[in-house]
Amino acid sequence: MSFVKKAAAVAALTGAVVGGSLISSAPAMAGTDGVVTIQGTCGDKFSPSVGGGSAAWTITCTSGKVAVNGWVKDTDADGKAAEVYGTWEDGTNFGTVRAGGEGTKKEFNKTHAGSHVYLYLRVI
Repeated sequence: MSFVKKAAAVAALTGAVVGGSLISSAPAMAGTDGVVTIQGTCGDKFSPSVGGGSAAWTITCTSGKVAVNGWVKDTDADGKAAEVYGTWEDGTNFGTVRAGGEGTKKEFNKTHAGSHVYLYLRVI
């Protein structure tokens, strides 16, 4: 399962997320904590959702750089926020894109050297 990555403590689709899950066409590993994470590469598209949040992103690559263009949306009036966060393949922090307040949607477009990114969707 070379498309999926993370340590043993990590959950589904490639990493550890606290209290979230992700739906995608990518290979997945289910964790015992109900968490899912995705390692994406050039040309991949994902549309994950969890209770209270959803997101979508497309990964493209050009000239040795990987770009992620997408959005995250808070879908529940529960006082929590939906977040997309993660790391680039070299371990550099992707940052956090947060949408708080039911119906709030935040877009993101980030670029970094490489060809992979590890992203997570959670509601906190």
